[in-house]
Amino acid sequence: MLLLLATLALAGPRIAVADMANRTGDPSLDGAGAGLSGVLVSKLVRVDELEVVERAELGKVLAELDLARSGAIDPTTAAKAGKVLGASHMVLGELVAARLPTLSVNLRVVEVQSGKVVAATDVVGQVGAQGEEFFVLVDQAAFELVELLQVKLGAKDRIELGQVDVKRLGTVDAYGRALTALDRGDKAAAEAALGKALGLEPGFVLAEEALARIATEVVTTRQQYAHAAITAVHTAWDELEKRSPKVLPASPTPDDLARTAVAARMLRVRGDLEGYLTVEAARVAATPTGWTQTDVGKFDTAVRAWVTDGYTASRTMYGLESWPWKVRMQMAEALVVLGQKDKAWAMVLATWQNPGPVLSTTSGPRNPAVWAGAHGLWDLEVLGRRQVLHQAQKLGLEEDSRRALKALDEAVDDAKEARENRAAWDSLQPRFKAGRADARHLDDEERALRAVDDDPSLVLAAYRSFQARLSAGFYSNVLTDSDYTDLCQKYRSLMDGVFRDSWAVDQRLSTLLDYHAAVPVRDADDAARRQQSLDDYVNGAYTR
Repeated sequence: MLLLLATLALAGPRIAVADMANRTGDPSLDGAGAGLSGVLVSKLVRVDELEVVERAELGKVLAELDLARSGAIDPTTAAKAGKVLGASHMVLGELVAARLPTLSVNLRVVEVQSGKVVAATDVVGQVGAQGEEFFVLVDQAAFELVELLQVKLGAKDRIELGQVDVKRLGTVDAYGRALTALDRGDKAAAEAALGKALGLEPGFVLAEEALARIATEVVTTRQQYAHAAITAVHTAWDELEKRSPKVLPASPTPDDLARTAVAARMLRVRGDLEGYLTVEAARVAATPTGWTQTDVGKFDTAVRAWVTDGYTASRTMYGLESWPWKVRMQMAEALVVLGQKDKAWAMVLATWQNPGPVLSTTSGPRNPAVWAGAHGLWDLEVLGRRQVLHQAQKLGLEEDSRRALKALDEAVDDAKEARENRAAWDSLQPRFKAGRADARHLDDEERALRAVDDDPSLVLAAYRSFQARLSAGFYSNVLTDSDYTDLCQKYRSLMDGVFRDSWAVDQRLSTLLDYHAAVPVRDADDAARRQQSLDDYVNGAYTR
């Protein structure tokens, strides 16, 4: 250990632990630094002689000082943040080497008053070939940090500090990614990362607690506006989800397929697109090749019998398909939202070439090129149009060839315009990372959004980036500008387009609440109009 000064001997230091930086060169550990800091904080708060600043409090101060976005936290800036927090010491750290089974972490303690590093240590641990013994390093880091702070541990403190909270490096990384997602206000990404952490280590308390907090926040926000209507709908969803089997028997009947279809739809309603795709793929694979209109009738009857709640039957099950090719087309839309465009294109193309049972010769799937254009996949539309033209020319169909050539020219123009719009969007990105928004930026950003408005995956990415900038105070100088309100409305409109289906009511409500949170209330009349808009939405979306 180095540079241990007498100032650390003061009793009861108030400390703040910043997220540790990943200096290993391994991007798969980008979440591990925040995860390690989070776990260390959970341990240090158990020590009676320490007062630990909460992560949310630290994050707010870093955002106000413009340090969270830039990542430029060094001893000088740490001391600046520490003074605002009323902390005596700031803890900084870095993951500096990762050659499993060995992992090295550098810890530094900054005295806030002087801005100097007054203690430092390298924690080197054997964490296992797959990071399965990471808890050894976590415990070692916690005890060495307490020693650096010269805090005397009682017997109870030692027991509490040594409790094993997490075992695996992968779990810590997933937990850290969830924490950083929560910092930028992306609850969906946080829930996914926490789910991954719990998948690696069921019962991981910190992940369970974080998920519970997210759920409580969402429920509380909803209940502020329409407790009865929303609670009734969610109660119906919960009950249906409990009764819906996600696994098919070996030889499924139309009733079995209907029940599984309901289970898949409930996963999609909850926002679990990956789970939805897994269950739907199993349903398509299990549907008999001799599927007939009679079987479809039995399927539809079974769905109605299975879904007894009026709201769920009329809204949530809207658009639930029975013909396998239609199901695959819906799955392709989910893949586009997830950003898996090549996989979506392959599914649509395969469905077009071999749709399987259809009602008639005119009821099959749309031409892949038309589908690609409708979903903003311009380059894939060009590819599809070229294939259509080639086929028409090969068969010597002159009129079809002329139409195909015209459609190809239009697709090429659309793709060119999309690339130009995307270039404008990409050129805007550096400005998101420097300074604050001004009136000119608002206009440029709204115009640049044309690059994403046809592609659901780009809309989601742009919206999450927008929410992160809001949290970091990027728009703090223009909150009263009418163009800022227009920009927020544009993002809301884009997200409503992604969740346009009538059963995606939760997602659209969340977007509406985000919009109200982002745009300051002008006066009492404006507040009343907002409340009315919420009431109108809930009454239209959640009532039976």
